[in-house]
Amino acid sequence: MTVLRDPEQAETRLLHALISFADKDVLEVGAGDGRLTWRYAAATRSVLALDPAADCIARAKVATPPELRTTLTFQVGDITTTRLPQAEFDLAILSWSLC
Repeated sequence: MTVLRDPEQAETRLLHALISFADKDVLEVGAGDGRLTWRYAAATRSVLALDPAADCIARAKVATPPELRTTLTFQVGDITTTRLPQAEFDLAILSWSLC
């Protein structure tokens, strides 16, 4: 059985109502397979999306649309141990990251 996530786009609308992603550098913690990433990435200047699960990151990389490949980076890593770039981020977001 396929589970549809946010078929009415309610989560996506709320995300954009609460946060302006326009020209922002975003750090996404616990990006998984990009479930949340795809809802905002096109509006950003750049995204670094981290997740410790290599299989999820591999799926996200394959699914990345060509037009986002210069601004969106999926990386295997844990936020507590990953060395982040010296540049600062304008936003840090996470969703469904806590067990």
